[in-house]
Amino acid sequence: MTTQLPDRVRQYLRRRGCAPSVVKGGLEGLLAHWESLVEAVEEGYNLTFGDYVNDMDLRDVLQGALEAARPEERQQAEQRLAVLDRRFRELSVECPPIIGTKAARENGNDPSEHWWYFHRPRTPAPDFEEELREAGIV
Repeated sequence: MTTQLPDRVRQYLRRRGCAPSVVKGGLEGLLAHWESLVEAVEEGYNLTFGDYVNDMDLRDVLQGALEAARPEERQQAEQRLAVLDRRFRELSVECPPIIGTKAARENGNDPSEHWWYFHRPRTPAPDFEEELREAGIV
């Protein structure tokens, strides 16, 4: 009889308070979401500022999920993530923290460690660009 090991990533996601759909998707679901976000940025991100902040929050969750993953799971995911992160960085520019300076400081978000909170799409869709202006990001 074999004993199935607990899924450490899903345990982490539950502890973090993620939605059941995120927990169910696990590490693969988070990677798929990040990939679709990178594609959306490439096409000219056309959602709202709130959606964008949520997408960056999920990138933060993804980082924690990687840290919780088993080594063999982590290695494969990190390779895929490195490609996606490189694409995202090419499609984005540095900016003030999208969650606000005070919130970034309170959350301990550092531009080198939590870089996704300090990037915005290089060529946002017009409505999204207007929201970025209103937020003082552009």
